[in-house]
Amino acid sequence: MLHTNPYACPVCNGFTSYTAYCPKCSHILQDGGRIFDYFADYSPYRPIDDLKMTDGLLDYQNHTCPHQIYCEHCGYREVTLMQESHY
Repeated sequence: MLHTNPYACPVCNGFTSYTAYCPKCSHILQDGGRIFDYFADYSPYRPIDDLKMTDGLLDYQNHTCPHQIYCEHCGYREVTLMQESHY
């Protein structure tokens, strides 16, 4: 039987947008997308739940989606966990 996760990231799916300000320079932070997409050439094509079980974060258990957030002005970077929604 095929198991599907009933949770989805509202930012990845375009339901909401991420808005926050840089803690260093106060410019608007940019969302660089899921951190999985930066792991390796084929990471964007692997099943999301598979990546979540091996990334070292508690994102699978907590229904969050880790995103690379950055500031174009000063170069500040961080990983932010976006809360997934049940659908």
